[in-house]
Amino acid sequence: MVPSAAMSVLDVGCSSGALGASLKNGCPGRTVIGIERDAAFAALARRQLDDVICADLNQIDWSDAMMDRLFDCIIFADVLEHLMDPGRQLREAKRFLRSGGCIVISLPNIRHASALFAIFLKGTFPRRDRGIFDRTHLHWFTINDAKALVAEAGMCVEHVSCALRLGDEGGGIMNRLADKALGPIQGFFPIREFLTYQFCLRAVAS
Repeated sequence: MVPSAAMSVLDVGCSSGALGASLKNGCPGRTVIGIERDAAFAALARRQLDDVICADLNQIDWSDAMMDRLFDCIIFADVLEHLMDPGRQLREAKRFLRSGGCIVISLPNIRHASALFAIFLKGTFPRRDRGIFDRTHLHWFTINDAKALVAEAGMCVEHVSCALRLGDEGGGIMNRLADKALGPIQGFFPIREFLTYQFCLRAVAS
């Protein structure tokens, strides 16, 4: 989802820097800056990235943090659902995109079959340590909700990719078979809406 021509990347919520390091290794000369709230993770990320800003995204002053930096691509990988005002953070980030740049967003899909099973059949809204029902989530998104969030930030979605999963647990032969068999038709409505566990959007200025 990150364009090969994107030579300056901002990884928002970069954790230990693994994603950014992969992006740097895949494209020599690429610069990756991270933002991370957790000081221990930020210290790890600094070993792999070009710079890391240790800041809470719910309180960050984007102008002070970014100064005169501009980016070809800004990544929010499993971040927006944890923020108090995800729309505001998208709008702020957009200010630091170069002309023709993009924002890449990944979010869990609350419309996944496992959520329907838990809520409508079992009658409970679980709270778990990770996944769709991660107890630290403040917001939940369907694919349409994510597209609306992007539109409200003055951007439009140019590409969508779906990570398919049959249940709430990752891995396993059945998930691998489903991804291989259904991946080519992931845009088909029932698959896109109910078997997409996580979706990834690439958005550009509208």
